[in-house]
Amino acid sequence: MTGEVRRPVFLDADVLAAPMSRTVLILASLAGAGFVPRWSPLAEAEADRALRPGQTKVSDLRQRFAWGTTVLIDAAPSRILEMMTDTSETDRHIIAAAWQAGITVVVTRNVHDFGRADLDRLGMAAVHPDAFAAAILTSSTYRTTLDAMSAGRLRPPNTPESLHAALGVEHPRLFEAMRSVFPDVETRASHDSPPAEVFRGNRCVVCGQELTGPESLASGVCPECGKKSG
Repeated sequence: MTGEVRRPVFLDADVLAAPMSRTVLILASLAGAGFVPRWSPLAEAEADRALRPGQTKVSDLRQRFAWGTTVLIDAAPSRILEMMTDTSETDRHIIAAAWQAGITVVVTRNVHDFGRADLDRLGMAAVHPDAFAAAILTSSTYRTTLDAMSAGRLRPPNTPESLHAALGVEHPRLFEAMRSVFPDVETRASHDSPPAEVFRGNRCVVCGQELTGPESLASGVCPECGKKSG
């Protein structure tokens, strides 16, 4: 959803290393979606190492488009890392860096790696990029994002419609949420198993407010934001 306040969210290394996911989120933010992406130098370095040959490095994109310090936040000091108890050791620097920067939402493809106790104690949430995009993007922002994506691609998928179909394979929630934008487009079924979890934590992924009711805690969206997106 587009709002007056654009909240920062932290992109995990696994999202930065997924070209389609990172492109949708970054371009949607530039198109005026209600969030701004942030990440740490360590997350960026991890993403660059994980990319396949030929894929553009995140560090190169940042320099090419002069994002500079607008996206980077400092890495977490050791004292914050030591506070983590049930988050995967390889992901503790992610949640700690986000918390240090005052960011309550981490967008990650591996929600299960972020401990429930750590998220609850720190007042944070971890959300899959598909669920996050489906919750926060408007039809208008989505169309603008796909127009921008198609303008920069020479090989298929290189039209808004074909990009929408391609996104549906790994982003089924986003595809369904934006079905009305391209009502005649269908996507193919994914051969990959869906993620076991798409949300953990106690913060609304749209507005950042604390979640209390069982339905909100399950979906990651507070009642007020749920009404606006419905």
